[in-house]
Amino acid sequence: MTEFYVFLDFLNIYIDTNYNFSILIFFVFLLFYNTFSIPGNLIFVVSAGYFFGIYIGYIISILSIVLGSLIFFTVSKLFLKKLFTNIYDKYSTKINKYISNSSIEYLILFRMMPGPPLMMQNVCLSILKINSIKFILTSFIGFSPIIFVAVYFGSKIKSFESIKNITMNSILSRDFLIFVVLMIFFLSLRIIFKKKS
Repeated sequence: MTEFYVFLDFLNIYIDTNYNFSILIFFVFLLFYNTFSIPGNLIFVVSAGYFFGIYIGYIISILSIVLGSLIFFTVSKLFLKKLFTNIYDKYSTKINKYISNSSIEYLILFRMMPGPPLMMQNVCLSILKINSIKFILTSFIGFSPIIFVAVYFGSKIKSFESIKNITMNSILSRDFLIFVVLMIFFLSLRIIFKKKS
């Protein structure tokens, strides 16, 4: 465990002396990581908060996951369409018909779900007839709550002493939970009212 803390100290010193370069390298790394939708991204998001703080860590993390997912989405869409034309058209038409009135709301809720791996989410979204702008917007809004919590957590564990003082209440504050619940509630209401009309 001592080696781990020595390594963290080394990284902190390197980042402090090469701050802008470190941001660029970390962003490019996360962009490639998210482009391939490899599991375990949350560890790096927490690391972004640890090394760069809440604001820079959030910007690096949200931009890399949204842009990386967009690249995966675009390639996956082309790949699925060419290889599985009949299946792609069949499922794409059914799903698009079901969500057509409330697609933005459904996509945001889908992105907010912590369960499905990023690769599965991106493959599922590549079946839908959505443009890049809608994909970027809904991914940005949907990923923001979990990214913010992870970056915030990372920023709070900057020192070993602060790890002992962290509680779930300090990470998932009442205000943050109220915001997420209200966001889900209003998105659900929009979906219900659009279905009725």
